[in-house]
Amino acid sequence: MSKGKVPQPQGRLPAKLGGVKKWRNPLARLGWAFCLLWIFGLEKSEGALGNSNPPASWDVKENAPIFPSWFGPVSAQAGLNLYTWRAQVRPPAGEARLAVTLVFREPSDGFARVIWQGPGQAVTLCGNLFERAAALHQRTLLLDREMLSGPGQIIVESTGSEAVLERVEMVWVEPLVLMTGEGSAGACYLTSSGKVFSADELRGDGRRSPVDQGQEGFIDAVLDPGPVRIDSTSPVRFLSSIAGPPGYARLEAQVAGLAPGKEPGIFVNGKALESLSVEVPGLGDPGYRKEGEGYEVRYGGWRKLVAYVPTGVLRMGENQVDFQVADGSGMTLRNLRLQVVFPIPEKSLPAKLVPNPVPPSVFIGDTSVGNGSPARPRLRTGLSSGTGGVGLRTE
Repeated sequence: MSKGKVPQPQGRLPAKLGGVKKWRNPLARLGWAFCLLWIFGLEKSEGALGNSNPPASWDVKENAPIFPSWFGPVSAQAGLNLYTWRAQVRPPAGEARLAVTLVFREPSDGFARVIWQGPGQAVTLCGNLFERAAALHQRTLLLDREMLSGPGQIIVESTGSEAVLERVEMVWVEPLVLMTGEGSAGACYLTSSGKVFSADELRGDGRRSPVDQGQEGFIDAVLDPGPVRIDSTSPVRFLSSIAGPPGYARLEAQVAGLAPGKEPGIFVNGKALESLSVEVPGLGDPGYRKEGEGYEVRYGGWRKLVAYVPTGVLRMGENQVDFQVADGSGMTLRNLRLQVVFPIPEKSLPAKLVPNPVPPSVFIGDTSVGNGSPARPRLRTGLSSGTGGVGLRTE
């Protein structure tokens, strides 16, 4: 053993005392000080943007909610054929907009409209919240600063004598500048908790009609804008014809009404897709609702579904995409998109040797309808089978 060295015990790792590191380089200390000042300044700038205003929430299950100074009180009145919910809003100073998230139950018929009653004006934010998507659903609407010129009321009127609202959350948001592609929503809004709202989803008159997108060797086609209802007794088959030899692909859609933790079965040309995921929102999302006394929950709102399609599954010509759900469950699907990569040959033939060259594309066919038997899936083929206006804008 050499002099001056203390042997380490066998089987033990040397411990760090206090987790403190001695900085011998003065530049390192200066760098850390700069980082701390930058973080502090970032927090101050966020507060200056208006995000320091606290959010407000109301829940039908809470008996004595505590509201921030700018919100409340809340009242409700049941009429013979109309139920009215009202909340007082006193906009704080600043330029922030107000995002209002409403979680509600969708009955089989009727409507629920949202109104902003401000100083000398009444504006209908949404003519009908219901999208016929799920029994429990949610929508988020935006009030711009021009509306919020003074105190007013958020009013929700729904048909029937019973309330449909389960929860309401209001948060002050700021515009967020993002680089977006052609045909996508241009503006987004950021909350103090870091959640980003797309401006297209905040409009009361519905989202814009989805469009095909693509570039050389790649295409992103809309198979169906929806909404399409799928349950255990009514599977759905989407048909799409592809010109050109396809490579790998990706399916994307939004689903509502699917229980948390559940996934649908997706089959492409009879082959089950194994790489499939459904978005799980953060547990602070207002769409989660407890069932009974246990931990069983439902979720109301749209969630993104994505699936990877390996090379060799899609083929040139007609392709079949089948959606199935387990017994006793169901879901509504919208904005189903198929993204396909087409292999680029290493050596292309001269143009004069290729008669009438056609670039790879996905063609939309005509609608075919099954005989209604549970054993035979309903057939849908692209935009031609859409419902023609449920929750869509044509701009």
